[in-house]
Amino acid sequence: MNVTFDQFGDEARDDAAVVFVVSDSLGESANNVVLSAAAQFSDGAVRVVRLSQIESAEDVSNYLDEHEDEYVSTAVFHSIVDPMLRRQVRNDLNARGILSVDILGPVVQLLAGLTEEKPKNQARAHHTVDARYKRRVDAMEFFFNHDDGKNSQDLPEADVILVGLTGSAKTPLAMHLSFLGYKVANLPLDPGVDLPEELSQVDHKRVFGLVNSLDALVEVRLRSAADKDANEVMAEVEDAQVYAAKRMDDLGCVCLNAEQKTVEELGADIIARIESI
Repeated sequence: MNVTFDQFGDEARDDAAVVFVVSDSLGESANNVVLSAAAQFSDGAVRVVRLSQIESAEDVSNYLDEHEDEYVSTAVFHSIVDPMLRRQVRNDLNARGILSVDILGPVVQLLAGLTEEKPKNQARAHHTVDARYKRRVDAMEFFFNHDDGKNSQDLPEADVILVGLTGSAKTPLAMHLSFLGYKVANLPLDPGVDLPEELSQVDHKRVFGLVNSLDALVEVRLRSAADKDANEVMAEVEDAQVYAAKRMDDLGCVCLNAEQKTVEELGADIIARIESI
């Protein structure tokens, strides 16, 4: 069994909610689902402990026994292919009073009914390296290497480019799209930050501007600069919104409102637009 740690955002918080991702394979899909959900909350609010490649229910049980003082209140998200192992893990969690969510089982059962086929129940079956899986891996790597303006020389390679002020949901949306197999870069549009020259080489139909409410943008800035006066921050954000709107107009990009739609809805809107190019 392998144990790894993850979270959405860079901020380390003592009050973070700790959840487990448990899998008899690598657990990447379940981990990404949890991180996508965690993106709906403040940075560092959720910490993920991934127990991957488990071979028995005892692997999970022993780890929980050894670390029970560290996790007073928690939940488990599992993607266990082996039905018997899944049942054993779930029974142990129920006995401990730990809430659990089966991410994979219901999907497999539904597809079995639709296809009228018996599932293979192979823990590594969904890791077969095909073109689609490789595309998603490449897209995730592209996202991590091109977040918040990094490596702008590669912008022409991106399927989607997101621009917006800090706090406009660029990073969680980019992560979501990359998990779907799209190469996404995102750029800050804050005053004083120059846009890279490479942006001019990109089809403007692949550039999307994200806007958010004044209150949401102010809240993000106050979290990172608690010593600042709220009225001062609000005035700065108002000026930044005017600046960003002008830059988006100059770019000729489609603007999407992150306040009115979820990450999934924004992603669906973007995919529909770029697939029609």
